[in-house]
Amino acid sequence: MDYIKIDLPHKIKYDILALGAEAKASFCFVKDNTAYVSKPDGGLVSLEGTRIFETRLRKVQKDLKVRPRIIACDLHPGYTSTRLASNIAESQGLSLKPVQHHHAHIASCIVDNDIKGKVIGIAFDGTGFGLDGNIWGGEFFIGTLSGFKRGAHLKYIPMPGGEASIREPWRMAFSYLYNIYSSGLKRLRLDSLARLSSANTGLLAQIIDKNINSPLTSSMGRLFDAVSALLGICDVARYEGQAAIELEKEILPHASCLKSNRSYNFRYKEEKGVIVIDWTPVIKGVVGDLQAKRSKPEISLKFHNAICYMIRDVSKLLRKKYKIDKVSMSGGVFQNKYIVRNVKLLLDESGFKVYMHRNVPAHDGNIALGQAVLAVRR
Repeated sequence: MDYIKIDLPHKIKYDILALGAEAKASFCFVKDNTAYVSKPDGGLVSLEGTRIFETRLRKVQKDLKVRPRIIACDLHPGYTSTRLASNIAESQGLSLKPVQHHHAHIASCIVDNDIKGKVIGIAFDGTGFGLDGNIWGGEFFIGTLSGFKRGAHLKYIPMPGGEASIREPWRMAFSYLYNIYSSGLKRLRLDSLARLSSANTGLLAQIIDKNINSPLTSSMGRLFDAVSALLGICDVARYEGQAAIELEKEILPHASCLKSNRSYNFRYKEEKGVIVIDWTPVIKGVVGDLQAKRSKPEISLKFHNAICYMIRDVSKLLRKKYKIDKVSMSGGVFQNKYIVRNVKLLLDESGFKVYMHRNVPAHDGNIALGQAVLAVRR
């Protein structure tokens, strides 16, 4: 079977089609009170991938005898799936409903676990077009399927070169260092900087300063990329998520060492009612340990522990503010086994009810499900 069935809490009045995101391409049909979610494939980054996706979509629609009245898509205007949804909506007279990427992540986790009431929804991944026009990816939300509000997020950082920063993690490493140290960068004497030519660093500094093709991001995935590049693990990614995957592999010999004295620290401050999570002390801690010649496994361990403790600490701050004890987690970062295991441990110890995906994956393969259940409420 090319799809999985998920029961929905309420019968849906109209048939719905959702086309998901870009990577890990998946679509979802909703008929009555059942969602039919396709198994994710390689994505829509090539003409061949798009052709396969459309062929699968037509086959499943024919098998299920679904006649959508609503079609949902990602908010990102540049996604192939968004353009495809727009074309289908126009040609078939359907109502087009764009859905924010990370809202869809959390909605899919809510449905996947049949959660009742409000949740603290944590969406950590690489890329998602935000409601403010920036690139999101390190988000805490408060809400239900009826609506979400942003409760906390990582502090913004420029992505010099835009999407080139995703393929080349060294760009993000430079961006974080330049944000913190600026003109004092050369005095750091880091191997990661020595690997870059002065022409490269000079160009990146210019495009950041002049805001040329340097969108702001709150992405947790980009923070992983930066640390991976700083450690000399992955400067250029050959496949999606490589920098983060290889950074996690470094900690495996120490995988049971969740200790507060083996961690970096984030800083938190509230701005306009939203908690901003400042990564500055984390990057400074990594730099200090590199200068002290600490090992890659030790630095990677401390970085991963910092993420785990930050999730617990921000969840506690939001619980105090909103009186919510349910936490749902979604997004590609939650494929990291070390983080999943230890975050669950910390949240359980802190009295939270913790929900992770059961039927659909944590990555973008769950986006279509979330889009479908939110579209009917828009």
